[in-house]
Amino acid sequence: MKSNLSINFGQFWALALIVAFAVGMRCWGTSYGLPFSYWADEYHEVMRALELGAGGFNFDRTSKGGFYLFLFLEYGLYYVFLKSVNVVSTTREFAELFVTDPSAFYLMGRVTAALIGSATVLGVYCSARVAFSNLASSFAALLLAVNVLHIDLSRRIGVDVPMAMLATWTLYYAIRIARAGRSFDYVAAAVLGALAATTKITGILLVMPLFLAHVYAMRVAGGGVRQAATSPRLWWAVLLFAAVLIATNPGIVSASGYLTLFIEAPVDLAELGSDEAHGETDHRMPPSLYVFYLASLAESMGWPLFVVALISVIYAAWKRTPTDVLLLSYALVNYLAIAGTSSNVLYYPRYLLPIVVSLSILSGRALADAVQVLGRHQRVALVALLAACIAMPLGHAIASARVLTRTDIRTIAKAWIEANIPAGSKILVEGGKIAADRATVPLRDKAESVRKRIEYWSRVEPRQATLLKLQLATHRGGGYDLELLDHEAVESLDDYAEKGVKYFVVRPDYFMGARRANAASARFLRELRSDRRVSMIKRFPADERSRLGPTVEIYRLSLTDGEAL
Repeated sequence: MKSNLSINFGQFWALALIVAFAVGMRCWGTSYGLPFSYWADEYHEVMRALELGAGGFNFDRTSKGGFYLFLFLEYGLYYVFLKSVNVVSTTREFAELFVTDPSAFYLMGRVTAALIGSATVLGVYCSARVAFSNLASSFAALLLAVNVLHIDLSRRIGVDVPMAMLATWTLYYAIRIARAGRSFDYVAAAVLGALAATTKITGILLVMPLFLAHVYAMRVAGGGVRQAATSPRLWWAVLLFAAVLIATNPGIVSASGYLTLFIEAPVDLAELGSDEAHGETDHRMPPSLYVFYLASLAESMGWPLFVVALISVIYAAWKRTPTDVLLLSYALVNYLAIAGTSSNVLYYPRYLLPIVVSLSILSGRALADAVQVLGRHQRVALVALLAACIAMPLGHAIASARVLTRTDIRTIAKAWIEANIPAGSKILVEGGKIAADRATVPLRDKAESVRKRIEYWSRVEPRQATLLKLQLATHRGGGYDLELLDHEAVESLDDYAEKGVKYFVVRPDYFMGARRANAASARFLRELRSDRRVSMIKRFPADERSRLGPTVEIYRLSLTDGEAL
């Protein structure tokens, strides 16, 4: 069966406006936080791209990849440009530029993510058009274009949006396979599906709709189960899928990551999804992940569209066209996987993106079919419903974008500290191996502290020392003697006092109520608040409606009896 994707002048401009709107919404706020990045996933992807540029390849990080290849290409072109205009002359200088001010590197990645997110909107349009109708495709694209979760994640560097884009276009070719079963569609679906699995391990769930599409294609050709299982097209597609997957993610050959699809290494607050990006919230385990993800869907869509989406699922289950079955199966297998197998620490709304894509297409079809069967007066009510479906998430997305354009609380706290606490003072702040944690105030070490860290990490883990050497080479003076607090090894206030710590920078909500917080963290915060030697000298309260960032409190310890608090 031949598919027809030709569109007239009016349809072209409608699509162009929707895609342009999607690009604009996703690019709005991409400069948030720079030159600091408060989203930890961004740092991992950027550093992996730079590592590849330096000739290294991380064979261990097999559950996430793909997007860093885009970044690697962009950074390579950026290096060539800077070298051609004599800004840098060596790769060493290029690396030092990143350490000095990484804004351009992050901004390139974020804009790329925004364009990839917009390409997902186009993929939804094409999928709905080839499966249903012109009107359904416009509705579906518009519904995804205003989705709060998709917009928010499309503003940052991460693997979820690229994976959703590749999955969307894989579904497009799966729909074409189910309708006609042409060889090119098999090839395209296999390549795109493999790239989706490379980008994020959960892309492997695409095998479900792909196999169902093949079964439908065999039915169209008059074949049965035996013909479907022995089809050369199927096995060539399987081999191509495996070849592309291994070529783009060779670490999977010896990795066991595919045996535990949704189990990842623990991450910190900065890696959380869109709801957590607005500040510190209660991150304890929800009563049910099944309920949590449904609530997250409703939040990203707005309740009018969420109701429409639920109706569209029932409608699709009743219609049971090949496309309905493909989309429902893909949404269902993702929902069961994330709600049934996520660990009790790792549950994020971002896992919903594949489901959001499927529901956008099904909702667009349901609304379009309603337009066709309703009378004139009922259509007026339907238009009002569509306006409500768009208005609620759009209003939320605009408000979120406006907040992203304002200075983060942690950046404000950093400026206050540098203006009011003498350089070189010993300050305790949450941190990792070599620097302050990306979820807290981005304080810098003084040069002497960096030298000490280089000496230590050169013996323990030379890879960490490499970055520290770049930091030392570009050090411009100032900074503090940072005592990095690890929540898994919190000491007492007296222990830190013996080390000479005089100032403490903490995020109280995280110390008390976050998922990774422990009893020692809460006990230490109570010590700070109750010890007579300690006084709070500044507090920056969280207010997600006006700006992003958690509550930050700064304490000062009196080290001697004669020293004033």
